[in-house]
Amino acid sequence: MVKKLINPILILILIAFAEAEGSVWQQKMNKYFLSGTQSFYSSETIFNSNGERFFLPLGGVFTKYETNIYYEYGLENDVMFLANLFYFGLSYRDSIGMITNGGFGDQEVGIQFKLLNDVPSAALQFLVAFPFYTNPGDPPLGNGQVDLQVTALVGSPFGYTMSSGFWEIYFGIRKRFEAPADQLRAGATLGLNISPKMIFLLQGSLILGLGNQDKVSQQLTFSQIFLRNLDFSLLKIEPAIIYKFNKHIFGYVGYSVDAFGRDVGAGRAFRLGLWFQS
Repeated sequence: MVKKLINPILILILIAFAEAEGSVWQQKMNKYFLSGTQSFYSSETIFNSNGERFFLPLGGVFTKYETNIYYEYGLENDVMFLANLFYFGLSYRDSIGMITNGGFGDQEVGIQFKLLNDVPSAALQFLVAFPFYTNPGDPPLGNGQVDLQVTALVGSPFGYTMSSGFWEIYFGIRKRFEAPADQLRAGATLGLNISPKMIFLLQGSLILGLGNQDKVSQQLTFSQIFLRNLDFSLLKIEPAIIYKFNKHIFGYVGYSVDAFGRDVGAGRAFRLGLWFQS
């Protein structure tokens, strides 16, 4: 009975983060969710192997325009299909010159199973990531290998009528084939219902490289370290606002910051999204 008191918007708000792990609240049979998100990422700095931030040489700047389409479809009430699709526009410039690249990146598809439909709710997700390009180019579109990921998700609304907000946490392990290191992935999200039409979100996500990458002699250039480094760690923080236009359509505005990392870019991103729930 408690679930019937949950504000419907709270069931939608976790679904469509870029590079998302999905949400513990999933689609009912034959229902679907579709989102489009456009983000602009820029970085003039990088984290070294000790986690120290320093400026790229020669005034270097890496930028990434990312178009993300995210889709969920309820195969059954407890089983959901999901797809997370990416298209990149990349550039790296410094005092010597500029290089650009664009195309489809690594795409993700998966199946999610509901384990517990209560307070809290729980789900288990199986995901496959694969390259949708033959030549990664420079700046690279990705590493060009297949990944498998298993993720456990737990979340719950809170408040007197279970409509004040929600929390969710997830923990996963990603097996990366070929050269890159495997990863532990974790995150948490807090949502606060600040008005009937607006919700404030605060999300943190962590990627922790396990250091078991293939030992190769190739030295990455600064233009390659953002999307092709074989082993890295990264903590992102993203506050956001979601606006409810009506019961089907939602708008999203977010700003993410690379708060801490190792052997990876140290930038920030501005994101705009539009969501549709059937």
